[in-house]
Amino acid sequence: MPLDAPVTSAVAPSIRMTPHCRVRRRDLPPTRRIEYVPGMRPRDLDALAFPAVLEALAALAVSAIGAEACRALRPAGERTRAEAALARQWSLFRIAETSGAVPLASFPDVRESLALAEHEGAVLAGERLVEVRTVLRQVRTARQFLASKIAEFPALADLPPRLHTLPEVEATLSRMLDDAGLLRDDASPRLGELRALLRDLRQEIEARLERLVSGGAEDKIADRYVTVRNNRFVVPVKAGAATQVAGVVQDRSASGETLFVEPLFAIELNNRLLLARKEEEAEELRLLMLLTAQIGAARHELTTALGALAELDRLTAGALFARRFGCTAPAFGDDEVDLRQARHPELLLAGRPVVPIDVRIAGGKRALVLTGPNTGGKSVALKTLGLLTALAQAGVLIPAAEGSVVPFVTGIYTDLGDDQSIERNLSTFSSHVVNLIEVFAVLAPPALVLLDEPGVGTDPDEGAALAVALVDHAMGRGALVAAATHYAAVKLYALNEPRIELAAVDIDPVRFAPRFRLVYGSLGESLGLAMARQLGLPAPVLAAAEARRTMSARELADAIARLETSRRRHDEEHQAVVDERRALAELEREHSRLVAELRERRRARWDTELAEARDFVRTLKAEGREILDLLRRRPPDAARTFSEFVRGRDEEIAARAAATAEPAAAPESPPALGAHVEVRGSTIRGEVAEINGDVARVQRGSVSFRVPLAQLRVVPAPTPSPGSPFVSRGTGPRSARVVAADDAPPTELHLVGLRTAEALDRLERFLDHAQTAGVASVRIVHGIGSGALKRAVTEYLTRSSYCTRFTEAEPNRGGAGVTVAELL
Repeated sequence: MPLDAPVTSAVAPSIRMTPHCRVRRRDLPPTRRIEYVPGMRPRDLDALAFPAVLEALAALAVSAIGAEACRALRPAGERTRAEAALARQWSLFRIAETSGAVPLASFPDVRESLALAEHEGAVLAGERLVEVRTVLRQVRTARQFLASKIAEFPALADLPPRLHTLPEVEATLSRMLDDAGLLRDDASPRLGELRALLRDLRQEIEARLERLVSGGAEDKIADRYVTVRNNRFVVPVKAGAATQVAGVVQDRSASGETLFVEPLFAIELNNRLLLARKEEEAEELRLLMLLTAQIGAARHELTTALGALAELDRLTAGALFARRFGCTAPAFGDDEVDLRQARHPELLLAGRPVVPIDVRIAGGKRALVLTGPNTGGKSVALKTLGLLTALAQAGVLIPAAEGSVVPFVTGIYTDLGDDQSIERNLSTFSSHVVNLIEVFAVLAPPALVLLDEPGVGTDPDEGAALAVALVDHAMGRGALVAAATHYAAVKLYALNEPRIELAAVDIDPVRFAPRFRLVYGSLGESLGLAMARQLGLPAPVLAAAEARRTMSARELADAIARLETSRRRHDEEHQAVVDERRALAELEREHSRLVAELRERRRARWDTELAEARDFVRTLKAEGREILDLLRRRPPDAARTFSEFVRGRDEEIAARAAATAEPAAAPESPPALGAHVEVRGSTIRGEVAEINGDVARVQRGSVSFRVPLAQLRVVPAPTPSPGSPFVSRGTGPRSARVVAADDAPPTELHLVGLRTAEALDRLERFLDHAQTAGVASVRIVHGIGSGALKRAVTEYLTRSSYCTRFTEAEPNRGGAGVTVAELL
C-alpha cells in the first residue's frame, strides 16, 4: 500500500482494535534451546546447583530474551551436539579475548510485536516499532562484527547468515519515527501539511486569546493565561462575570470561582483545529499501519534474526562468565575423567576463596572412591565433578585448567545429602534407598553416578556391605561411579579392586585443618576420635570410646596411620625436590633475564655513544672547514688559530675517550707506529702517526688528534669495499689517502640504484674527501626516477657546509639526472 493511500472506513475499525488483541504464548517464536536429556532428572541438576549457574549466566545477559536462553540451557543428549555447543561458546570467548567485547547493547523482546504484525490490518504503536528498529540496529552491528571473524572460528559460521539485516526496513523506520516512537513531520507530505496547519491554527487561537486576557478586563478575567479544556482553547473567567463574556463554558475550577470559557470568536478556530487534528490522527494511523505491514512481511527474517541475536547474547554472557572465573573448554572422554585445577562454580559465585582440586579417573578405571575426615571436601569434590560435567555438555565453559577431560554421559544421577521426609514417612536411610531404586530403574550407560556416604543411616556393617554392593552394581551396569565414604570395608574393597581409583582428602595432621586436595592412592584416616579430642570432647568419653573399639579395628587404624605417615614423608621429600627444581629453573630464568638486560643496556649505551660520536665528528668537520677557509684567506694569526683549534680538539677527543672508556679485560701490547687503532668505548678509528711517551697522535683522514695510549686498542686494518666510490691505501703513518684506483681526486659520484640513507652516507664521505683534495666542483649522478633521491640530494646540499652552490648539469652532460655542486 503506498504512503498516500487513504484509510477506508471498512479498515479503520479493525485497525483501532488490533493494538488490544492478545497473542497466545505458544504462538510466539521460541528461543533456540538445547534439548533436554531424558536421563537428567531435575532433582539431580538441582542437587548439583546447575540452575544457580544458569541464573548467574542470565544475570550477565543484556536482554530478557538472552537471559531466557541462558536459563533454557540443558546438557545435550548427543555427543556431537555437546561438542558443537562447547565449540561455539569457546569460539565466541576467543573472539572476545582477541578482538574485544562483542558490541551488544540491551535490546527488547519483540516476539509479541512480530506476531501481532503478521495479522492483516494490524497497527503497532510507535514505541513497538522503535523496539523493532532497535533490534535491527543490533542485528546489523553484530553481523558486521562477526563477519570478519568467522573464517578463523568456523563453529559460528551459521550466525551471520541468520542475522538478517533488512536495511530497507531499518531505513524506513529511522526516517519516519523519532526515538520516542512519534512520527516525524516529513514521514509523508500530507502529514507535514497537516502539522503545519495545526501549528498555524494554534498560534492564531493563542494569539487572539492572549490579547483578550491581557486587554485590561481585570474585572472579568480570573488570570492572565490561556489553557485547554475538552481539547479546546479557553480563557479563565470569574464566575460572577461569566455573563459578560460571550462564549461557551467548557469547564470550571474545583472551587467554582473560575469558569473556563471558549469565546464565540474562538469556536470556529477550535472547530477547524479539531478537524485538522482528526485528519492528522488518521494520517498517522495510516502510516503506522504501513510500517506494521512491512514488519509483518519480514516476520520470518526478523524472527530468525531475533533468535540469532538471543543466542549471541547467551554466548556473550558465557564468555563474560568464562573470563571472570578463568574458564576453559574441556575435552569429552568415554570413560576418563581428568579435571585439572577444578573449582566449584557455586563457591566462586559466592565470592568465597576456592582451593582448586584435581579429580581423576584414569582410562580403564570405572570408579573413584574418596575417603578421609569430615570437612575435608569429599562432597564438594563429588559435586564439582557432576556439575562441571553437566555444564560442559550444556555448552558452558568450566572453571578448570586447560587439558581437562570430562566424561560424556547421557545421565547424571546423584544421591547426595539427607532427603528424609516426615511428610512422606521416610527416614534418612529410607529416603536414600527410595532414590537409589529410582536411579537403578532408569540407569543406562553412559552415565555418571555420584554417591555421598552410601549405606549411611543403618548398622555400620550392613551399611558398608550395602555401599560396596551399590558401587559394584553401578559399575556392572556400565556407569562411572564417584563415591565418598568413611567405611573401612569400602576402603579395603576399593584398594583391592583394580577398576577403582582410591583417593583421600588431605588434612594437616597437627591442626586437623583441611587442605582441600585429593591424594591419590591413599586410604585416608577418618580421624573421628582425634578431631573430637581437638574440639574438646571430655577425655573420659574418648577413653571409653577407644576401649570399645575392636582389636581388628585398632590394628587397621594403626596400619592406616603408619601408611599415611610414610606417605606424607614421601610427599614432603618429593615436594622438596620439586621446589628445588623450581628454584633452579627460576634462577636460570633470572640469569637469562639479567644477561638479556645487560646486553640490552650495552646495546643502548653503544647506540648512545655512536650517536654522540657522530654528532661530535659532524661538529668537528664543520669547525675544521671554518679553519680551512680561514687558512685559505691567510690572515696574520692563522697559524695561532689553527694550533689552538688542533690543541682544543685533541683535548676534547681525549676527554671523550676517557669518559667513555671501559677497563681493559686483559693487558694488551701497546700499539706501534702505523697500527690501526680504535679509541676504547667509541667507534673512532685511525692510524698511529706518532707516539710521544704515553700519548699517541692518531691520523684519521685529514684530521689528527692525540689520545692516551691506554685508551687505544689495536684493530684489524679496514678492507676497502668493492662498491665504494673511494678507497684508502697504505699502512704507514705517512700513507696518502687516495681516491679511486688511479689516484685521481674524486670528481664524480654515482648514486643510481641506492637507497636514500645509503646514498646520503656515501655522499657525505665523497664530499669530505673531495673537499680535502681541494676539488672545486663535483658531479653527483642520481638519475631521475621518481625524484625522491634527487630531492634528498638537493636537501642535503642545501644544509651542507661543503657546498657553496649547486645546479643541474647541462642537457648534454646529464641534465636533471646529474647535480653539479661547487665546493669551498
